[in-house]
Amino acid sequence: MKRHIHFLFLLICFLPANSESYTQIDKQSASVPTNLKTASEIGHYLTQNLTLPTDKVRAIYYWISHNIKYDITKLNSSKIYANPQEILDEVLQNRQGICQHYAELFHACCKSVGIESFIISGYTDQAGELGKLSHAWNAVLINGKFYEFDVTWAAGHLLNGKYIKEFDDKYFLITPTEYIKSHIPYDPIWQFLNNPITHKDFQKSDFSKLNIPSNFNFSDSIKLLSRLNLLERTIRENNRIKRSGITNDQLRKQVAFNQQIIITEKLNTSVNLFNKGIDDYNVYILNKNKQFKNTDVTEEQLLGYLSTSRQQVELAEKLLSILNPDNSDLNRQIADMQKSIIKMKSDIKNEDNFMVKYLNTWKPVRIFLFTTGK
Repeated sequence: MKRHIHFLFLLICFLPANSESYTQIDKQSASVPTNLKTASEIGHYLTQNLTLPTDKVRAIYYWISHNIKYDITKLNSSKIYANPQEILDEVLQNRQGICQHYAELFHACCKSVGIESFIISGYTDQAGELGKLSHAWNAVLINGKFYEFDVTWAAGHLLNGKYIKEFDDKYFLITPTEYIKSHIPYDPIWQFLNNPITHKDFQKSDFSKLNIPSNFNFSDSIKLLSRLNLLERTIRENNRIKRSGITNDQLRKQVAFNQQIIITEKLNTSVNLFNKGIDDYNVYILNKNKQFKNTDVTEEQLLGYLSTSRQQVELAEKLLSILNPDNSDLNRQIADMQKSIIKMKSDIKNEDNFMVKYLNTWKPVRIFLFTTGK
């Protein structure tokens, strides 16, 4: 399952210790009118009479866990969603999905009422059995402290290949030191621990590090995310995952998936650079087609357009040269781009030569350079 990372921020000084504190909220959150179709509509309806962020989170959590059915047919699906909205549309229309749907719906509802949320991806340990599939869950920040919960597991569980819909409230607002005993993120920053455990520790159920202070600054790493683009975020994430140790197939798959994102983003960057180069080149050609007449563009600017065009195309070429994807479609795209770059570089070189000749030609006879096309 692919993941999308977001924020959830809550301010409150007290966490209710059990579901009895939420009896009235749970009763009010059991259902919503059938005419509510969007996450925003649902989120606002569920929280309309609530003021405390924790109560709002509870209402959204309770409604999702009681009204979204787990779609066991998608359990081993390899479907890749284009964006979070596609996931939301699917779960809101069908009222069912897998963990990614639960987590994304929760996030969207919270966001609609001014509560930010994290969506975290990783894998789990249930009764000593390591999960063989990726899993997604949420986290909240309350009064400067992180708490986690699993709406999917709260809604029900699998038994002998069948889904049993049965509410389990023990997955609501759990501290990171407890949550890590059953859920481990791929990226250690989402453990919210100053001394994160390794994946090897998790597989051995060795949580001795939890009592040992350290200085892993996950908070700064999380804050930095909003200032990074997808490429930078994914590179940093993959580096952190690798440093934490690649000890199972889940991690290998995640690193490989991230690497595909990195390659795709670098390819997209290369395409953007190439297109910018074409834009500058086209400005030059537009003026050349007018024989550089009736234009405010100076000779220096004309040379500048060719220069920046060449620089952008060469940067695109350099970026492509370091890509070596294990994907036939990406390799084909890269090969096509390389052909286009070769052609573009040749065109720019020809125009460079033309401008040299043009500037070294006596002005009264420059007009004849255009008629010969040289």
